[in-house]
Amino acid sequence: MVRSLPLRSWPVDDQRAWAEACRPTQRLRLGGRASHMKRVSQDDLARRYGYFLWALMQAGQLNPSAPAGSHVTPEATEHFITLVEPQWSSVTRSQSVFKLRRMTEILAPEKDLIWLRGIEADFGAEARSNRRRENVMTNELIHAGEALFKEAENASHLSPKKRACLARNGLMIALLAVRPIRHKNFGELMLGSSFRHLDGNWWIVLEAEDTKGSRVDERQVPEYLNPLVERYLATYRPILLARQAATSHCEMVEAKAMHSLPGGSLEDMSGPLWVAVTGEPLTYSAVGTAITDTVEATIGVRLSPHAFRRAVRTTVTYLGGEHRGLTQGVLQHNSVRAGDEHYDSDSTRRAGLELTAIIRELTK
Repeated sequence: MVRSLPLRSWPVDDQRAWAEACRPTQRLRLGGRASHMKRVSQDDLARRYGYFLWALMQAGQLNPSAPAGSHVTPEATEHFITLVEPQWSSVTRSQSVFKLRRMTEILAPEKDLIWLRGIEADFGAEARSNRRRENVMTNELIHAGEALFKEAENASHLSPKKRACLARNGLMIALLAVRPIRHKNFGELMLGSSFRHLDGNWWIVLEAEDTKGSRVDERQVPEYLNPLVERYLATYRPILLARQAATSHCEMVEAKAMHSLPGGSLEDMSGPLWVAVTGEPLTYSAVGTAITDTVEATIGVRLSPHAFRRAVRTTVTYLGGEHRGLTQGVLQHNSVRAGDEHYDSDSTRRAGLELTAIIRELTK
């Protein structure tokens, strides 16, 4: 599996050039070349460039003292494409080449990239979205997530960590189905900040600087998912956080967690919501893989996290006709058609509640 080399491991000049590019505008001083981008767009560019650098590192071709952007050569790009071609779809390859070119222009604006534009055009012409089932509905995904969570509860023959992974993946599917925020935001949910327990309810709270639409996004988790959230936090997340591999230790953690929440009350909990078996936060890629593979295993269709947003659109199209502008509110789209309601934080919350009501009818 291709990984993204973290920023701290990039060549020094690449790190410096990227930091300068992201420097914000201050009073009369213009910002860097990437300062106009949202943080999510900056992170995506850095992640894509990290894939390219990781490929070079694996081949022993990464020079820590090379000038910014100098690694982007026809030979290195050919090696990168050869590595990812068997693993990535044509659309992902096309987007990655485009963003490699865009990142190089930012890091080394003087560099001649006519050859890379030619490769980009070829990949763009070949890009074809995989055939997908368009009529997946939100209630199917919620059912799949809840069923997987129940399976984890009853799978006494599995090790504690395997049960914890099943429960985590089930909750991820169910929660993303009904609150389809963007992949990056979902993967980075943090207890006590972007995922909060307030007055007996769970909330996803995203600040304006963390959303693509530059708007605060506040969504209450449906009450019927509260038992799954709290069971995951009380029992399964502590098992995943336990770094010791011994089964007996995990069983001891599980037994202890059956009766009380670790670290005090729900409001006191902190750290990443989604945890890997290593005890570390799930990475962006790992979140996507877990969701895609789990949906395929449960309902037989490969759906990326972004596809959950299409499921909402399908659900509203079939069953929410009288809810004017509901899809736009739930998905926080920037574009506003003539006559449509403008969605702020309050109306986004209302849209979420309307969607919850629709889904509740489907799941009764």
